[in-house]
Amino acid sequence: MAGPGDNTRNKSKTGSEADSFKRAVTVCMRAIAGDKELEVGFAKDRPALAGSRARLPELPKKASKTDIAITRGLGDSMALKRACHDVRIHTKLAPEGKAARAIYDAVEQARVEAIGSRAMQGVADNIGSMLEDKYAKANLVDIKDKADAPIEEALALMVREKLTGRPVPKSGERLVELWRPWVEEKAKADLDGLSAKLGDQQAFARVVREMLASMEMAEELGDDQETEDSEDNDDN
Repeated sequence: MAGPGDNTRNKSKTGSEADSFKRAVTVCMRAIAGDKELEVGFAKDRPALAGSRARLPELPKKASKTDIAITRGLGDSMALKRACHDVRIHTKLAPEGKAARAIYDAVEQARVEAIGSRAMQGVADNIGSMLEDKYAKANLVDIKDKADAPIEEALALMVREKLTGRPVPKSGERLVELWRPWVEEKAKADLDGLSAKLGDQQAFARVVREMLASMEMAEELGDDQETEDSEDNDDN
C-alpha cells in the first residue's frame, strides 16, 4: 500500500494516460492514412515520416492542451501525406532548381493538409496549432526583410489560406505580409486556380509549375517528365 508522500500511483496514472494518448493517436493516424500497418513511434528525435513509419515527439511530462494539439497536428499532417500524396507524380513533375523545388514541396504539403482540414474540423484545428508552433519556433514574428523570410513557407501559408479559408497563423503573419504583394502581383491567377485542382495531385502540380514560371522561376523548372513520357508513348 502506498504510504504518505508516495507518488507511485500518480506516476502510474500519468504513464497510463500517456500510453492511452499514444494509442489514440496511432489509431487516428492509421484511419486517416488508410493504412492499418502504419507504424507510429514516439521519440525525442525530430518528427519524420518515411514510407509506412512515422515518428512523433514525446509529450512533455506535464503536457498542456496545446502540446497535445501540436502532436496531433503533426500526426494528422503525416497521415494525410501518406493518404493523399503520390511520390511518383511528385517526383516526375518536380522542378530541378533548389528554390523552385522548395516551394513545390512546401505547397504540396499544404495541399494534403488542406484536404484533411476541409473534411474534418478537428484536423483543421490540430494542424492550425502545429503551424502556430512551427512558425513561433522559427522566430519569424519580427522579421523585417524578405531576404530573411523563406518564400516557400510564405507561399505554403498563402496556399493553405486559399484552399481552406482559414487565416494565416499569427506567428506566420509577418512572413506572409512580406511576400504577399509580390506573389499576388506575379501569380495571383495561378494561386486562385489551385482550389479547383485540390483533389488531383497531378493537375495541382502543373498549376504550381505555372505559378513558379509566373514568379520568374521558369529556368528552374527543368523538363516536364510527365509530358516526355506521354510523347515517348505516342512515338511507340
